[in-house]
Amino acid sequence: MKSISEILGSCQLLLDISYEIQDVFEGFVADEHRTFIHVLRVVEDFFPKTEKVRASVGRKAYEELAMIRSCLAKQFFKIDSVSSLRNRLLSDPTLRQICGFTKVPSESTFSRRFSYYAQQKLMEEVLAPLVTTYMDDHIVGHICRDSTAIEAREKATNRKKEVKPKGKRGRPKKGSKPKEKEQTVLEQQVSQTVEHLLSQLNRECSWGCKINSQGNNSYWKGYKLHLDVTDFGLPVSAVVTAANVHDSQVAIPLEKMSQERVIHLYSVMDSAYDASTISDYISSIGKVPIIDPNKRRKEKRTLTPTEQQRFKVRSTVERANAHLKDWLIPSRIMVRGPDKVAHCLMCGVLLLAAIKILQYCIVPKLEKVA
Repeated sequence: MKSISEILGSCQLLLDISYEIQDVFEGFVADEHRTFIHVLRVVEDFFPKTEKVRASVGRKAYEELAMIRSCLAKQFFKIDSVSSLRNRLLSDPTLRQICGFTKVPSESTFSRRFSYYAQQKLMEEVLAPLVTTYMDDHIVGHICRDSTAIEAREKATNRKKEVKPKGKRGRPKKGSKPKEKEQTVLEQQVSQTVEHLLSQLNRECSWGCKINSQGNNSYWKGYKLHLDVTDFGLPVSAVVTAANVHDSQVAIPLEKMSQERVIHLYSVMDSAYDASTISDYISSIGKVPIIDPNKRRKEKRTLTPTEQQRFKVRSTVERANAHLKDWLIPSRIMVRGPDKVAHCLMCGVLLLAAIKILQYCIVPKLEKVA
């Protein structure tokens, strides 16, 4: 199957050089259709190459590229379920033509392919080269880091921690060897690879607690989406964990992932990441950590006036989370399981990355040429 760029390019050869895109489609092309076409033109070049499988017997297989386009369309148009996606494709000839379907597949076919993409972590594999390609010749000033709560419709798997029996109280016997101090989780993360770090994080659905903007505890059942974004809101790295995973446990993995994809100068985080191990690691790799001091600590530390000005940029990641929840992630996550939920969220992150690349990387260059 041809890509969107190849299809529109061939149409431009047949029609007038200033042709209207409406002439290519059977149905009415709305503004959201046009935006989705532009997003696909940014993302499609980074999809894995898939060869069409021709079977000697049985039904003709659907095009892989069409299935991936429909997967992104489900997120872009905020469609909750697979059945709703199929009904939308049946009733919307323009979207059906954009995806590349002559015949709409069944619900079970969609479910099987989407489950396969979730297991293969397709969207995570596309995000990394997409960001690296478009930010290759740019120096990013700030990487802003934060997490957001994702509610799910499945059973939580929180377990009570096993209480280890305490040893005999009092001073150790004379001549006994002192106990070796064990490394903390953050200290162990410094020397570990990104793949190992991500495998150690809990990904099962669980109950989480977070202090909201009013200072009250808010509880939810589900997951957490951890994001690293640039100054203008481009998602660089994203990790989906269980809701009970503390933000600080994902700081070093995200820092290592972002370091491989972009060149940045500052890492900006809120007080949840206020740990000496995190700040020391960021400083050791040549970056400047700007972390809001945790008020619960005994030693009182404050940001300098310069750090306070730079810390204001951190609101970018909050706006990115709001953009995802308002426009690119369905209000109800209907799928279950960490792989499928992560796939759903990463589709939204990939779409947001494409929108930001269009807004800040592609359109300014076109304006200069014009």
